[in-house]
Amino acid sequence: MKLEGKTVLITGAGRGIGKAIALMFAEEGAKLVLAGRNEKTLNELRDSIGAFGGSAEVLVWDVSQVKDADRKIKEAAGFFGSPEIFVNNAGLIDHAEFLHVTEEDWDPVLDTNLKGCYFCCQAEINHLRENGLHGRIINIASETGYQPAPLPYSISKWGVVGLSMGLAKQVYRYGISVSSIAPGPVLTDMMGWAPGKDESFPNAFGTMARPEEVAEVALFLATSKTDRVIGRPVFVSGGLDW
Repeated sequence: MKLEGKTVLITGAGRGIGKAIALMFAEEGAKLVLAGRNEKTLNELRDSIGAFGGSAEVLVWDVSQVKDADRKIKEAAGFFGSPEIFVNNAGLIDHAEFLHVTEEDWDPVLDTNLKGCYFCCQAEINHLRENGLHGRIINIASETGYQPAPLPYSISKWGVVGLSMGLAKQVYRYGISVSSIAPGPVLTDMMGWAPGKDESFPNAFGTMARPEEVAEVALFLATSKTDRVIGRPVFVSGGLDW
């Protein structure tokens, strides 16, 4: 198993990309801390993982509440020991047109996607360094982080891309690897998709990506085979970044 004995913390683990990553990592032997806001969906995922012999615990955490970050990382370490791999996946999307975006639209998206990711990274890096540990941080960005950005979501993902690249240069000398994944549209409820709905999308493949395709890349980045893959995002966008 590729992650046998590794402890992994995943934010936004209860659905979509985060859930797919959690299931794949558990199948590869990781011990998981499933973080998110919806305790019910996290408990259901934990039970699913337990049903095939995997190990997982639940950590209720809204990453937009940045004052909680250090405490939540310590709580996570209380389950299976200090996590060695962190997947910062928690995110929100907006659908308003630019001329109609309000502060109420803007704040939750930026507070979760960018500010939340920023302070998660800070708490994770501090924890690793204070405990003399090496580790990996994988931030879920977006191909919109390389596209013109008039909306809160795309602006937040520009920030995640820049944050990941900047941190990668700063902390690699401590044995901490920071990388990111930039998915295009993915078949998740956050994208408004549900089973039975149209999966088509105008990219090189003609369809949106499955969450498992993003999880495969996350698994690759979580292994020692990618020690030199840091900073710049790995695109899973079907060519949208061309």
